[in-house]
Amino acid sequence: MDFEKPGLGVQFSQLGYLLKHTFTIIGRDTDILSPIIRMSVYAAFVVVLFFAGIAAVIVGMGGTGTLLLLAMVIVFVYKFFYYSHQELRLSRLVYDTACGRDATVQGARKELADVKGRAWILGLIDMANVWVVLKRGNGGLITRLILGALVEIWDLVNHFLLPVFAIDKLSFREGGERLHTLRDHVPETLVGVFGIDIMGNVVRTILGPLYLIAIILGIILGLASGGFMPTAFSAGSLGELFGSIPDGLPLDEQTLFNWLPLFVLIFLAFIGNAILARLVTAIKVIYFTLFYTRIAHADALDSDIRDELDGYLNLGNGDAFA
Repeated sequence: MDFEKPGLGVQFSQLGYLLKHTFTIIGRDTDILSPIIRMSVYAAFVVVLFFAGIAAVIVGMGGTGTLLLLAMVIVFVYKFFYYSHQELRLSRLVYDTACGRDATVQGARKELADVKGRAWILGLIDMANVWVVLKRGNGGLITRLILGALVEIWDLVNHFLLPVFAIDKLSFREGGERLHTLRDHVPETLVGVFGIDIMGNVVRTILGPLYLIAIILGIILGLASGGFMPTAFSAGSLGELFGSIPDGLPLDEQTLFNWLPLFVLIFLAFIGNAILARLVTAIKVIYFTLFYTRIAHADALDSDIRDELDGYLNLGNGDAFA
């Protein structure tokens, strides 16, 4: 299987196109929203626990802060398995909807009862993938290239395996064989997108400027309202921090700086990051589920979708769901 990574401009174009038509698919059965909302809430909850723990320590509630941070670690580790279960459920709901059936969360849960073990294994591999990401920057150039390729390949393979498990309930070995076989049976109209890494760095690119704005705004607000904020977050006066302040600035040595505005804005940026990452993942799960269904179960597709699906899967090179 060959993997291709489009440029950033193409990725943004893909994201916009997929967002537009993902809403169309969800509109066919809103039960598809359930796992997306669950993952987004869970992702936000992890962030809340982390920042609540830090805030508790800062204000002198060290015991409470420690408990919150320990809870965050547990919830953070479990998220890999939780996300895998929800992504499988999302894949099954999308498949049932595409086939013209009434997709329900209860029905998807029942259908996936036999593949829970595979969801746990996917979670473990995702954990290992995070470890690889952390180690990627520590080696030499060749090591970084190899580890970077492994991360991107696993992201693609993972999203291809989800519908293999959710729809056909195959084992890992059978799933690998199925993907290898399907590579040679992709319709001519879709050959160009099989193996493309869609939206590879979109989240980072969108949120990078957001973090920068949050930091700048947090510093400005921390200086402007330093005298009115809780003292637990006070950094002291600028004179204490930097010594003398040059003349001509709207600040002096007595100006107080408070960390609270910066803390809150970074917290909100982390929430946005977590939720957007889950939304992008959900879009990819929906896309690859429909891709797999189009290749492996074309006859099962609802007639209203079948004729229009290739344009959607071609990421804009056709008219989809008109």
